[in-house]
Amino acid sequence: MLLGHIAVASIAKQTIFQERSFLFLLGASLMPDLIDKPAQIFFNLPGRGVGHSLIVFVAITCLALMVSPRLKLPKGIVTAGLCMWFSHLAGDFLEWHILLWPFYQAPMEIYPRFDLSEKLYQFYIARMWPEQFWLEIVCITAATAVFAIKSYRIRALFHER
Repeated sequence: MLLGHIAVASIAKQTIFQERSFLFLLGASLMPDLIDKPAQIFFNLPGRGVGHSLIVFVAITCLALMVSPRLKLPKGIVTAGLCMWFSHLAGDFLEWHILLWPFYQAPMEIYPRFDLSEKLYQFYIARMWPEQFWLEIVCITAATAVFAIKSYRIRALFHER
């Protein structure tokens, strides 16, 4: 759901986290994949693994809340990052055993090597995960609508002057 995560980061940037960098929001939104996809590529682990786990999210939340005052991070940056990470978990939620790892695990499987073209084919053409496909369509449509509304408002402001 790569395009969906980009769309959610775009919506966040245009609405509630306007003061945050889009690249920061995008990075936080993609962080579970940035953890799990290299593990899949190099170690044949699931593409949705530790980074998509709720306990890892809670651990990252606790760590971020403890470290941010010491690093004197701007207010709200931790909130923005955690919201984007959580949006990824919500968007990729397919099975309880992923979200509840390590408390609830499916049998360990050996996964084939990561093949991006095959994954894109399965997701966008074969629609092996229709719920996620339609969620991505909704996210992209919402991001486009937010962008169009903001653009219309900006143009209206210039025409008033």
